[in-house]
Amino acid sequence: MRCALVTGGTRGIGRAVCDMLADCGFSVAFAYNRSEAAAREMIANYQSRGINCIAVKADLSDGNGADRLLKSLEGFPSPDTLVNNAGIAHISPLSDTTDADVERIMNVNFYSPLKLIRTLSEKMVSRGFGRIVNISSMWAKVGSSCESVYSASKAAMEGLSKSLAKELGQSGITVNCVAPGLIDTDMNATADSAALDAIVASTPLARIGKASDVAQAVKMLVSKDSFVTGAVIPVNGGLC
Repeated sequence: MRCALVTGGTRGIGRAVCDMLADCGFSVAFAYNRSEAAAREMIANYQSRGINCIAVKADLSDGNGADRLLKSLEGFPSPDTLVNNAGIAHISPLSDTTDADVERIMNVNFYSPLKLIRTLSEKMVSRGFGRIVNISSMWAKVGSSCESVYSASKAAMEGLSKSLAKELGQSGITVNCVAPGLIDTDMNATADSAALDAIVASTPLARIGKASDVAQAVKMLVSKDSFVTGAVIPVNGGLC
């Protein structure tokens, strides 16, 4: 049976990805930080359907958070699929961004995913199969004013993914990124409505994306027969 680990799994894109994987028959391990009630609801839902699952509370902004997450997974089937979804944004001019802000953003968006990949890919190599999907952002490509560190963290993840795709491909492991545009999630819930309207007006598909749109891209990439690696898949309705 396939087994997946999803970080940031209780909300938005992460929840949609977990639900998709459960529907596809995966055993599902997911990490969360604050949404304990949602985690309990998901576990009850999946277990009622006979799905093997585990929820782990993990603060990936802590430098040791990824290590503690991996320790908590001991005894659960080793994941052949990893979806690094957890991410945090920080809106501030760079001149007002502290070293602590930078460390927190990079820990969640880059260092923790890197640690998870480094550890889990070893077992993927030994079994000759693995699927790694990193959730990036359209801002990795074009940059975002007052989100320079966030944009840089996502660009770093895309560079890592492209390199690892070459490094791990001969071991049957694919490594890809999905780069969402504007998606209807909690992260964008407080965005200015006029700004959102302007983005929608510039989007060829003329709507805000849904978390399920991103999950569908992930579904394609984690397929056993997928021939895609080293790619950055835009899920942005055509917004450039």
